[in-house]
Amino acid sequence: MAHVLLINPWAYDFTAFDLWSKPLGLLYLGAHLKRRGFKVTLLDCLDRGDPDSCAPKNEGPRKLREAGCGGYFREILPKPVFFSSIPRRFKRFGMPREKVLARLWNLDPPDVVLVTCGFTYWYPGASVFAEILRRAFPRAFLVLGGVYPTLCPDHAERLGFDAVVSVADPLSVSRHLEGLLGTSLGIRTYEDFFAVPPAFELYPRLSYGVVLSSLGCPFSCTYCASRILAPSFFQRPPQDVAEEIRYLFERFGVRHIAFYDDALLFRTESHFLPLAEYLVRLNLPVSFHLPNGLHARYVTREVARFLKRANFSTVRLSLETAVSPRQKQSGGKVTNELFEEAVRALQEAGFSPQDIEVYLLFGWPVEEEGDVVASVLYVRSLGLVPRLALYAPTPGTKDYETFFSHEEEPLWHNKIAFLYRRGWSKLYERLQGKGKC
Repeated sequence: MAHVLLINPWAYDFTAFDLWSKPLGLLYLGAHLKRRGFKVTLLDCLDRGDPDSCAPKNEGPRKLREAGCGGYFREILPKPVFFSSIPRRFKRFGMPREKVLARLWNLDPPDVVLVTCGFTYWYPGASVFAEILRRAFPRAFLVLGGVYPTLCPDHAERLGFDAVVSVADPLSVSRHLEGLLGTSLGIRTYEDFFAVPPAFELYPRLSYGVVLSSLGCPFSCTYCASRILAPSFFQRPPQDVAEEIRYLFERFGVRHIAFYDDALLFRTESHFLPLAEYLVRLNLPVSFHLPNGLHARYVTREVARFLKRANFSTVRLSLETAVSPRQKQSGGKVTNELFEEAVRALQEAGFSPQDIEVYLLFGWPVEEEGDVVASVLYVRSLGLVPRLALYAPTPGTKDYETFFSHEEEPLWHNKIAFLYRRGWSKLYERLQGKGKC
């Protein structure tokens, strides 16, 4: 029986926070490998529930802590030369290095190691692991996959892995792995891929669960890579999703579950509303969270009522900008009129203004300072909470081709680095404060 080791590396960054963050794709692959008879081990360096994790200095806001989220333990590192002018400390987030090394030395040697990497600018974690794994398991076959090698395939090829899977679509990833492993995983359709629940049992304990009810996004926003990572849009049968949620609660006892969907409300009548009806009937003591934001155009009064009845407690709307020409320029998925209708629907359903957070994209190259200030003032005028989402240059997007096609170093995709490169750090601090804009 071959042994496959799954690794979610450390995060090398200026800032990082566990906001319902799990390597879901890796966990689905782990489940399929187990079903095919492989021995599967997981080392998630960002698992705050691991016995080898250490308490962070910053645990995060109380509301998020109660929902299972929190800060990571961090170790300060020398800054990469690229960041010498940025007045922030560079850190390694996650399990202490010496405990990770001890864990590896005590493992049965794996035959294959699958290393994932999310953000493109978190690749130093994967790079360091390539070196560590070569020393610890010289005979193991090392495979790199995830968002980073999908968006930066040429750069990823230079990290020293035996194979790089430069696609993120589950069917394409499965075909690549079948070729590398020399065996069939039995995954030919998206239904096959989602036929088994993610291998959450590989964790010692869970403070929350995550679920994906759809794959990809039908929209083409100029700043988003969703359609690159998942070219086909697919929605799972609502009853299957509800049963997976029941499984998460009954098997692991989680009381908080986050949806990873980019377009949860698309085709509402056939997807979200039946799913919400199932959740209402299940009546589990579980709170649901929507960290990715909802498309305001689909938040009808009926949708809002079901969000409330099904106990969705973290509701975030994606506005990005309140400036009409910018809304059209980004893809036209929302207008202020649609946004205000969604807000009214949510408030009529029983959500207070403090319950509704609004994503505004901060640092987007097409916007000027006045656009951002106007958007913040607009959201506040409605009594809502603006949440500034820092813009990060993302390879493959229309914006990246327009503004950053010359970039070669993925570290420059870092949202904090771009904040300082744009010269907007002071504006960001001002808008984050309680004072006037």
